[in-house]
Amino acid sequence: MYLEDILSVCLQGLNSRYPDHVIDINLEIMVVPEIDPKGWKADELIRHLNEKAPHFLQKMARMIIDSCETDIYLLDVSEETPALWLHCQGKLPPCHEHQKAQKVGRKNMFVKP
Repeated sequence: MYLEDILSVCLQGLNSRYPDHVIDINLEIMVVPEIDPKGWKADELIRHLNEKAPHFLQKMARMIIDSCETDIYLLDVSEETPALWLHCQGKLPPCHEHQKAQKVGRKNMFVKP
């Protein structure tokens, strides 16, 4: 899979084509405040970037997923060093719950009879 579009479209495409994926962030390329660099899902990352660094979602990106490479590059930053490392084939690393506080709050709303 090869897609060149803004980052938000690339992440949506990843989510659509590979629902079981994990994303790791290269903090040398994407400097985002208050972010854990490992274990993201695309929809979670879009929400977080929309809050903390929305300009990244509008940057032109190149997503490459083939047998040799699974990365997303931000074209105006670096075409040689990936901004995001994608895990969508084979054995996947664990996905973290970055919205844990919200999920805990929802669980407390339901009372068992």
